Amino acid sequence: MRLSNPLQACNQYIELLKSLPIYYIIVVISAVVKCEQLFPAPCPGIPIVDLLKTAVPSLQDLPDGVNVIYDKQSYAHGFQFSSNAHSISLKAEAVFEKCNYFPFEFSFFITYKKFSISKREQCILSLVQQNNNRSLVSVGVVQDRIVFTYKHKHYSFKMAPGYQTRKWHTLAISLASQGLSVTLDCHFQRVKLIKFSFPDIVSVVNTTFLIGRCSIESTLYQGLIQSILLLPGRDASVQTCSARISAQVRKTQRPGFNLISLSLSGSDPLCTWSDVGQLAYDVHSELLKVCVNGLWRDVQHKQRKKQLDYVVSYQLIEDGQNSLDVEVFDLPEEGKFAVFALSDFHGAVSNRSSVHKWINGRFQFYQWLSTLSAQSLEYFVIIDQYFIAVANYGTSNSKPTNSTIFKWNKKTRLFEPFQNIATYTARDIEAFQIENNFYLAIANHAKGENTKIDSILYKWSSQYQSFIHHQSIATVGAYDWTYFHLDNYHFLVVANSFTGLSTLVFSVIYIWQQGRWIQFQTLETNGATDWEYFTINKEHFLVVANAYNYGSQNFKNIDSYRTNSTIFKLDRTKRAFTKYQVISTNSAIDWEHLSFGNDHFLMVSNAQNGGSDEHHKCMMYRWQGLDRFVPVHSMFTQPNADIEIFRDQADIFFLFANIKGSTGEVAKLKFL
Repeated sequence: MRLSNPLQACNQYIELLKSLPIYYIIVVISAVVKCEQLFPAPCPGIPIVDLLKTAVPSLQDLPDGVNVIYDKQSYAHGFQFSSNAHSISLKAEAVFEKCNYFPFEFSFFITYKKFSISKREQCILSLVQQNNNRSLVSVGVVQDRIVFTYKHKHYSFKMAPGYQTRKWHTLAISLASQGLSVTLDCHFQRVKLIKFSFPDIVSVVNTTFLIGRCSIESTLYQGLIQSILLLPGRDASVQTCSARISAQVRKTQRPGFNLISLSLSGSDPLCTWSDVGQLAYDVHSELLKVCVNGLWRDVQHKQRKKQLDYVVSYQLIEDGQNSLDVEVFDLPEEGKFAVFALSDFHGAVSNRSSVHKWINGRFQFYQWLSTLSAQSLEYFVIIDQYFIAVANYGTSNSKPTNSTIFKWNKKTRLFEPFQNIATYTARDIEAFQIENNFYLAIANHAKGENTKIDSILYKWSSQYQSFIHHQSIATVGAYDWTYFHLDNYHFLVVANSFTGLSTLVFSVIYIWQQGRWIQFQTLETNGATDWEYFTINKEHFLVVANAYNYGSQNFKNIDSYRTNSTIFKLDRTKRAFTKYQVISTNSAIDWEHLSFGNDHFLMVSNAQNGGSDEHHKCMMYRWQGLDRFVPVHSMFTQPNADIEIFRDQADIFFLFANIKGSTGEVAKLKFL
């Protein structure tokens, strides 16, 4: 029986128990625990772990009898164990903080040097059960063999005749559904097909990593260990040791050594020909690298670390009318598109919005959409169907109007009207998915002079192939909905903007509970128009764009466009978002988060009402740790209401929706 069948049965059983009266709760909990024990879920998202660095973060943490030796011949450091040394130990829970199971597929990358040939196995690394001192996973050497242990079974690999002691070697051991592979110095590989139930399950509860020995009583490793990396996922040596590199190594016949203890600075620093094909872990960029043609290259095909230099104008897009919003999306088999929400603020009402297609590095007009003073756009996908939803303000704030959902027609290759939804001065539309259900949240702004009206949540009905009413939520001059997902919880935050008397009003975060949104937290805002959710190093943030300061708090109505926008950070102890930083803004309409490498930026659209040219600039803020967000760039752009960030291969672009002119603008980021 496959693993998924009993697991599915468990889940169905639990759902059945949940429908029973409350006094059966103990039975439900027992069933949940039992199912999790029998059929544990995988643990995604575990990063690359440097086990030595984690176990010994500084020289002061070295156990007795363990020393760091400098190898003059290879210009490298390594850990050496004396005969009476304590092994380096690391609790497994320190590596798997949110997971109780070893990865189903994984690789070890080890750099080591053996002093002598021994008939007894000497372990470089082992994962040991604390209760019985037995090794679950280990990597060892004995004579001219590499020995790998997995769940108490031993697998031996004989190395090439040229395998030498007193030479540095790089060893890659990978376990995946296809079997077990061992790669030495990128030019020698052995593969064994192993019969085991995949995915296999190895609990790491009450286990410890031992570096330098197989168990507490076993013989210590005699040699130098420079680095031990654990990489969850498939065989990374396939990416590292390409055929071209392997051929070069075979030609030179020089195993070389690993530079893992060095901090490689600069852009693609040089390496020597003796290093060709060797692995290195750059502690500066935290990326695994390989020496290729004299340069250290990233093994993982991640974007190179870049430094933003400046922003240049790239393209003006003629759309003929003011635009309040722009959405960029990729349509499968068709390419990249941008759609503008056109709405005229000079007395006329725009009855159309424009779609443009990215062709040869430029946006070109593609089609018109029939809209009515469009305020916001949202592209979304339901299975293999592609939609654009438009929030229409309409011609009157006292009468309902239709907001429209357009669907992509694969035959005509156009977006065509699909469904109309009655709305009142709709300002925003947000699409999201919870489990297998799809939803749309409409922000109704006002009905006549009354801003205290319901905004509506719609749910996709597979039976009717349309969106149907799911829930009404009381809002106050709603301007924006933003959905985000955090620690298996679903959240929806609304930007409430105006009570009718004041812009100083509480916006609300809602949490999804039993198929409904309930209030989770309120946050004070001032004419809020937009929320942006983002993360930095596992920390969670919300930033609000406050656009207008009107009411008793500013009874003289002085510089009403001058506002403070606020960044909130999740406080897990308080289980709430708390104020993190206040940034002075000028009629802020939109925030966008941008990250590349280890850098994080926030970009705000100022520029709408009043003030000088200085107040109209778009500002970029860079996150600098304890300094928080610091201004680093200012841009004299056209007044804009929305900013979209998109990428084309290695290039990064900004797309601005011009609120007071008839052109959209594309800007391109330049890097050092």
